[in-house]
Amino acid sequence: MQVIKRTLSTDMLPPGLSERQRFMFFAELFEHFSNTGELDPAEDVPFRAAMNSIHIGTTLLGRCDGTFTTVRREKRQVLATNDDRYCLARNTGARESRLVHRGREFVMRPGSMVLLKLDEPFFSADGANVKRFTNVHLPMATLKAMVAGVDDLVGRELEPGGALSLAMDYSDLLLRHPGAVDEAGFAIAAHLLDLAALGLGARGDVADAARRGGVRAVRLKAVLSVLERRFTEPDFSAQKLAAAAGLSERYVNELLYEAGASFTMRLLELRLRKAADLLAHQGERRISDVAFDCGFNDLSYFNRCFRRRFGLTPSAARGR
Repeated sequence: MQVIKRTLSTDMLPPGLSERQRFMFFAELFEHFSNTGELDPAEDVPFRAAMNSIHIGTTLLGRCDGTFTTVRREKRQVLATNDDRYCLARNTGARESRLVHRGREFVMRPGSMVLLKLDEPFFSADGANVKRFTNVHLPMATLKAMVAGVDDLVGRELEPGGALSLAMDYSDLLLRHPGAVDEAGFAIAAHLLDLAALGLGARGDVADAARRGGVRAVRLKAVLSVLERRFTEPDFSAQKLAAAAGLSERYVNELLYEAGASFTMRLLELRLRKAADLLAHQGERRISDVAFDCGFNDLSYFNRCFRRRFGLTPSAARGR
């Protein structure tokens, strides 16, 4: 499955432009970046915007933060893109946003979500001069097959919590760590669809299958993210990992084991890889300092583990 990552920011604009020129230049770039809609800039603050997206086949993850007051999808974008996906969007800003879609007008509170149809126009606005949102585009035919009556949920505020919020949290995590998508793009797209279907009301066998696949996969990703951030802590344990992830220690161990390696094996592997990298690029450092910086408390144990893993001693690994 093809994966495409894109980033767009006002930091990329040429220097020396007026505020009007900066917005016009950015608007032209934005049309190529994502022909989903149009932005209207805030008038009382300098214009800035930052957005990134990950395309996994027909699934898209996107995030936007900028000084603009409205987001509009006009009829011309609908006709030009012929996009028949759903868009699940979450208001990650600090205040309510007014939305008009399919003849309905309603308010999205901070943290709440909405399901939009990209084959129809929409309009979103609020009085703030900053907007923040995360969105996931999902294939319409597949979601309709998984959730009976899903069209009835379009154009309504969806309460935060449950599988829908988990789907958006998962998307935010991946947008912050896009490298994970390279290794598991197809699975990630499937997990997001599972979570969206659960949150929108999938029932019966479809819900059972989605629950088994999607929720556990997102929790595993969260657990691995914590582990990758904290593996150099000398006293880091499965208990601390579980506490940081908000799960039981037994459940965390089950997730890791199902994914192919225990907590102890993963922790040791991360520490050894880090040590090998430091020795290769910072060969002048003392081996004891490298070992301790990677979370090892015992130098003899580190030397034994390193030789068993890489087939050479830490001293021999310097500069290699």
